[in-house]
Amino acid sequence: MLKKLWLKLDQRIIQEIRSQRKLIYVGLLCTLLATALEAGMALPIKMLLSAVSDGEVNRLYQIAVIIFLAFCLKYFFTRGQLYYLQKAAMRLTADLRMRLFAKLQHLPISYFNEKRGGGIQSVLSNDVSIFQTAITGIRDALAGPLKVILGIAAIFFFQWKLALVAIAVIPFMAYFIQNNAKRMKVAQRAVQDNLGELTATMHEQILGTRIVRAFGAEDRTTSLFARMVEKVFNSQVVAIKRIAALRPMVELIGASALALTVVAMALLIKQDPESLNVGDLGAFLYALDVINKGAKSVGVLGQTMAQVQAAVDRIYSEILDIEEDTGDLAGAHALESLDGRIEFKDVSFIYPDGTPALKNVSFSIEPGTSLALVGPSGSGKSTIADLLLRFYDPTEGQVLLDGVDIRELKGQWLRQQIGVVPQQTFLFAGSVADNLRLGAPDADDAQVEAAARAANAHDFIMNSNGGYDAELGEQGVRMSGGEGQRLAIARALVKDPKMLLLDEATSNLDAHSEKVVTKALEQAMHARSTLFIAHRLTTAARATKIIMLNQGEILEQGTHDELVAANGAYAGMYRAFSSGVLEDDIG
Repeated sequence: MLKKLWLKLDQRIIQEIRSQRKLIYVGLLCTLLATALEAGMALPIKMLLSAVSDGEVNRLYQIAVIIFLAFCLKYFFTRGQLYYLQKAAMRLTADLRMRLFAKLQHLPISYFNEKRGGGIQSVLSNDVSIFQTAITGIRDALAGPLKVILGIAAIFFFQWKLALVAIAVIPFMAYFIQNNAKRMKVAQRAVQDNLGELTATMHEQILGTRIVRAFGAEDRTTSLFARMVEKVFNSQVVAIKRIAALRPMVELIGASALALTVVAMALLIKQDPESLNVGDLGAFLYALDVINKGAKSVGVLGQTMAQVQAAVDRIYSEILDIEEDTGDLAGAHALESLDGRIEFKDVSFIYPDGTPALKNVSFSIEPGTSLALVGPSGSGKSTIADLLLRFYDPTEGQVLLDGVDIRELKGQWLRQQIGVVPQQTFLFAGSVADNLRLGAPDADDAQVEAAARAANAHDFIMNSNGGYDAELGEQGVRMSGGEGQRLAIARALVKDPKMLLLDEATSNLDAHSEKVVTKALEQAMHARSTLFIAHRLTTAARATKIIMLNQGEILEQGTHDELVAANGAYAGMYRAFSSGVLEDDIG
């Protein structure tokens, strides 16, 4: 049974189980001994009933001592079984969660664009927790069949004629258990899928509470969530039907065996009244009960493994089987010294779904200079940023850093050289200092404070309750938009990067803060290569050079004055803005 169970497990999980084999072996040894003692109690029961029937008082005292000592041993073995197997299960779960989380860190950005965060969270919590029961399955795979085998051996030992009658129902019981397990697997997969959708929806609704309230959509979202809950409930009911049918049916089949045995007893007594004695009969009935318990354990094992298999399928299909990011090439290295010259050389890019994003884009950014990317939404500005960060690799062409193709560089090292300030600020739950040290965990307090001052964030940090140790709450909910943006700028500056990538870094600042932070950024940009994704023409005008993009191609490039003088697309947009026809935000 253990071998069959082992073969049913996903082979990629076996190594995880093997990593806990010492604990599992000890736990299974305890299970073996505890089960043997339980089944072996049939003999003391026979001795007990025979002693009572014969009136042997002194023998009863001896049997009492035997029973007490046997259950003392069973106590220690049962305790060891629970402790060692549960410890192995918890260690296995912890290791699997770490493995899944580590895998997530190496999956391509496109994966997270396609998956819902709550669905991923469901795999890490719900599915992994169910997988923990695989250890319980291994225990039942040993204990259940062992009880059946020892019980059958006992009934043949005590009364082989009755045993032949009792075991006649075993094939029917085995068929029902196997058939129920197949249906249970299908039902449990539906439960896990629906739970994943529910968790994803719940996660989104909690994060979007402010938007829901702002649009007065509480009733609509509650109705949506209620439908999801009902869907989970209905799938769980189907699974419960499978569970509810198993135990009573096993008991019914066991009762049928008992009834047939009683009929056989009547026939034996009728033929030979001396063929049965009280001791043999009591031991025989006890052994039948052991067989019945073992059969129930085997039935539960089928359900458990159906649940585990459904969870394993989701764990692998949702995360572990996903192809990792291309990662670093063999021989990838870090540059010993870095100036920060960025060059895009005939770069074209098509997204994995076939959407074209860039076509033959070429430009360079010299250290100490800045380049602003301007254009409508979908023109390719964010794609250029993603390529620089190596979230994707070009379909054609090269992205060079100091003349070296960035595909030849270590990706993590490359990103450590770039200070990123996104348009939509994301702050993590934790202290201000923890957030600022995200890219530079070894930065000392002086470095953190210097970066905060440069971003005009130090004063409001010190005025908050707790200063740099103040807790921000999930996604920095306790900070205003402008404060969060200044923290994001400080976070980018803490690691003293050679390059800056700014996605309209001052978009959420008030006029006074924007002026101060802009001046600080201009000072920080002197020795750095800076790439702006400019949504405001006022931002673009401050850059050393501007590139106008449209549908992934460069329409024109030059300084602000050169582009205005060229009287092209940029000049027309700037004149429309200056006359008030066009808003400052251009995409």
